[in-house]
Amino acid sequence: MQGRLEHPPSASWSERLYRLRNYQSKDFWAMIFARPLTILLLWPVADARWLTAARITWTSLACKLVGMAVLLTFPGWGGGVLGGLLINLGLVLDNMDGTLCRYRGTSTFSGYYLDKAVDIIGMAGMFSAISLRAWWKDGNVLDVFGPFLGFAGCSVAAYCKWIAHRVETDFDLMEHRDRGTLAEFVARRVDQNPSTPPPNRTWRDWVAFFARAVRSILDFNEVDIYFFLLVALVAGREWIFTQVMCAFYALGLIVGPAVFYVKLRRREPPT
Repeated sequence: MQGRLEHPPSASWSERLYRLRNYQSKDFWAMIFARPLTILLLWPVADARWLTAARITWTSLACKLVGMAVLLTFPGWGGGVLGGLLINLGLVLDNMDGTLCRYRGTSTFSGYYLDKAVDIIGMAGMFSAISLRAWWKDGNVLDVFGPFLGFAGCSVAAYCKWIAHRVETDFDLMEHRDRGTLAEFVARRVDQNPSTPPPNRTWRDWVAFFARAVRSILDFNEVDIYFFLLVALVAGREWIFTQVMCAFYALGLIVGPAVFYVKLRRREPPT
């Protein structure tokens, strides 16, 4: 990620707002929480030269680490809520770096890697922090093994997801080679600033938008992990996350590889 302005600054506040709405999330907590705050926080400063995507990425990690430290240092309800809010602020910052890159046209492959690497480091720390906090609080061994298996399940599912994405790219390359459209496909693939224009929504469209957001909770997306963590901390019941939710995430150890294997088998071209 680079800080130089390749796209010109916005000529008006309305144009800046429009250009910042350059990605349409499909995860509940991103749709309801992270994306709106991302746009709101960037709106006044998106053209400020001192603000760079890389700085936002590192600030995101620092914010999450401070939140984890609060969870471990202050065992009371207030410490839990503050730690959960700081970790979720880190999630918002994590959304901001990509949004700023699309706005400015400064995305890079190394920046994309850095963003994902910081994500998994933060996720590992988050599972560890809530595990230790819950164990120190109640002494239940399930609060240790639950997050361990939950993080393992999330990691395996995510690994299979990205491997499947890599294989699907190979399928796409073969299909476009056979069609004679390989050059056009490659040109789209190497675009590091893909932006999705925001739709013009009526009030009925907004109702449908919120309905889709609530329904997506059932998909248990990675971003929603932050939501369930905060729910557990606000409720003062860490076991909601360490035992209930982590038991579900642990299914990723089996379900993740199976789902993506079946998906690839259905698309694999005949030999």
